[in-house]
Amino acid sequence: MVAPIGNSSKKVIKLLPQEQEGKYMFSSQFVSTRHAIDKFGEAVIIAAHIILLKAVKEKGGLDYLQVLEIDGQKLWFIDDVDHVTALLPEDY
Repeated sequence: MVAPIGNSSKKVIKLLPQEQEGKYMFSSQFVSTRHAIDKFGEAVIIAAHIILLKAVKEKGGLDYLQVLEIDGQKLWFIDDVDHVTALLPEDY
C-alpha cells in the first residue's frame, strides 16, 4: 500500500510475513514510542496500523509481533492485550 503523506510525498508500507500464526487482534489502546513518531510521523504510523488491522480481519488474528517495512526501514507492532504499541526495533 502507498500512503499519501502531506501534499506530495508518499511512503511504501509493506506488512512482512509473520513467523507464526496467532489470534491477536491489535484492537486495544494504540500507542507509539516517541522514536517511532520522530522517524516515521503520526500519519505513516496510523496508515501502517490500518494495514495491520486489515490483515487481522482477513486472517482472523495474527501473531503478537508484526513487522512492517516502510521505505526499507522496519516498524514493529506488538499486541500485549492491554495495548498495541508501535515501536522501532531498537526501542525494544
